[in-house]
Amino acid sequence: MVTARLIQVSPEISRTCAAAMRSCYSSWPAHALFTDRSAFPDSEVHRMLRKAVELGHMDVLEHGFATWIVEASPEEVLEALLEHRFLNLTRLGANSWLITTTLRSLVDTRGSRSAVLSELGRFLPKLAPWLSEQAPQSQVKQPPREGYPEGAQVWMLSYTDFAGLRAAAGPLAIGDLLWHGGFTFSISGVSRSFTHQLVRHRLAAFSQQSQRHVAVARGGAWYGSPPGLPAGLTEEYARFMDGVASFYGRLLSGGARKEDARFVLPNATLTHITMSATAWEFRRMLSQRLDTAAQWEIRDVSWAILSLIYLVLPEIAGLEDPAGSSAWVRASLDRLLPELEAARGEFQRLPPGSWMEVRLPKGLLEHPVRAYAVRHAPAQI
Repeated sequence: MVTARLIQVSPEISRTCAAAMRSCYSSWPAHALFTDRSAFPDSEVHRMLRKAVELGHMDVLEHGFATWIVEASPEEVLEALLEHRFLNLTRLGANSWLITTTLRSLVDTRGSRSAVLSELGRFLPKLAPWLSEQAPQSQVKQPPREGYPEGAQVWMLSYTDFAGLRAAAGPLAIGDLLWHGGFTFSISGVSRSFTHQLVRHRLAAFSQQSQRHVAVARGGAWYGSPPGLPAGLTEEYARFMDGVASFYGRLLSGGARKEDARFVLPNATLTHITMSATAWEFRRMLSQRLDTAAQWEIRDVSWAILSLIYLVLPEIAGLEDPAGSSAWVRASLDRLLPELEAARGEFQRLPPGSWMEVRLPKGLLEHPVRAYAVRHAPAQI
């Protein structure tokens, strides 16, 4: 008989998914929505997620993880994998397994004939009570926001309680542990050049601001400027961007749809994006993007991501190649890790619901990036 014991759920999993979804249709990034409960109340969270399921926009339900210890035979586990490939699993014993899924997997496999998937689906009412909620829900609209005057920001919204996971599952090799825990980041004030690179990391979920539904090029902070532009061309670059913004506005005022007017917008256009992935995928990404061969914008954001993940998972600093063998990366880590260790202690002492900025050392980045983490209480299942 198949049995499952839920041992870990990403904190505020519904709110995280809904903030990611809402940010796609808003000038506000996910972290601004996530942290403002008055402007983004639970009723709006529930309305957004029910709408996502009704429309089949299931990708937003990938921003969070749930992990079980499952007692099942190898044949029963194989049957589940053949029906639904998106399960991360580690064998703990002859008939004992550690299985991690996203919320989407539970919704996608409702009514499954697999004994394992049916047992996991039994937890859906607990993890997604909004799915069967009958209470009336009204839409809450945020006022438009003008550009990204604060610059690039990286917020760690949600993360796995790795200490709790280890306590419940027993000793795990680091290679297995990283598959059963993950993080959700809200990243804003970054260019479309950056996001085109970011989404190449395939084992992840992304929710990005839509240029089809949200008008951009408003205000003075709508585009980014590379720090390496030739000095004699910076003014011409700014004039070109002013011309793009003017023509984009003329297209909209002349009756063009936003989905058509966006054709004139350059890669420099600033945007926001929400990313969720396992710790394994983030370590793989950082091992590539911290290398000196990486483009400056994604390298800077990657330093912020590493610094935030370190607060709850110091093993993230064990990078693989090419960054792992880079003398510059190793020297940078030697300078950075003592500061992150102090920040980690401070973060663990914060009351749940508060947030902290992790300041990155001068000289590490080529452009300003600010890094923040929301503190969550240890998981209680």
